[in-house]
Amino acid sequence: MQAQRERGGTADLAPGAGQDWLGNSVYQAPHLQIQKIKSWPSITAMSYHRAAGEATWRGARHRLILARDPRPPMLLQVEQGRTWETSLAAPGTLSFCPAGLTIRTVQSAARHAQVVWDTGLYSTLLPELGAAASEFEFHVSLQDALLSQLVTTLIDETEGGFADRILIESLGTALCIRLAQRFVGDLSLPTSKGLSPERLRRVRDYIEAHLEDDLSLTVLAEVACLSPYHFSRSFKEAAGAGPQHYVMQRRLERAKTLMRQTKQPLALIALEAGFTDQSHLTSIFRRETGKTPGRYRAALA
Repeated sequence: MQAQRERGGTADLAPGAGQDWLGNSVYQAPHLQIQKIKSWPSITAMSYHRAAGEATWRGARHRLILARDPRPPMLLQVEQGRTWETSLAAPGTLSFCPAGLTIRTVQSAARHAQVVWDTGLYSTLLPELGAAASEFEFHVSLQDALLSQLVTTLIDETEGGFADRILIESLGTALCIRLAQRFVGDLSLPTSKGLSPERLRRVRDYIEAHLEDDLSLTVLAEVACLSPYHFSRSFKEAAGAGPQHYVMQRRLERAKTLMRQTKQPLALIALEAGFTDQSHLTSIFRRETGKTPGRYRAALA
């Protein structure tokens, strides 16, 4: 398989998609149409369509690809090794490309979803995972229902338009842990000592003081003096709800309080309560209460 002529990264991206998701990776493809993309610190989720032909991925980031259609046989080469042909794969089949490899493929046009993330994310989530990540290997046809669901959920969040940072970081944590378990086997994860009442109170106070901010799982974990992995588990055990659900409920309660006590426009209430905009508030409010904010406020009159 002949290497493609360098073209400096992605070509023919959807308007406004940009190349930030690549990091220092290089993706050369005959025609790549990014349909939806969203990036957060250290992780990017995207859905895209690539045309038939040869493509090269030279990865500085880990990459997990989900086939959205039946994946026809393709020619594949890893580094300068032999070229071989893969077999037909069902929709939902995953391919994992660890950082540091050059992957070349020749394949038919297809739709894919993928998540790419920085190598340092493992050490951030849980220091013990840093060494485990060095054992990851390339896998072209991986069947894992949980990983497929995690990728799909991340993509659904980008398409919904209201991706919550804590939820994304929680999903990213679950994805990283699952991959580590797949490739390392019996992954020994240290147990957490949990959240003491004082730490829980500190986190809750921080959330109340920063509800209007773009709260981060990593920052909340730092407030609790725990790794993000341990914090997610410990907070749910101590508070009775996961961090993302807890924060969303507190934002809803603040929005209700503002609707009861002020005559501020709903657009302003949405921002003060920590929602992206009024549409975001309406979507979550209806989902959780069965009413729109407007009807809720009207019933108070």
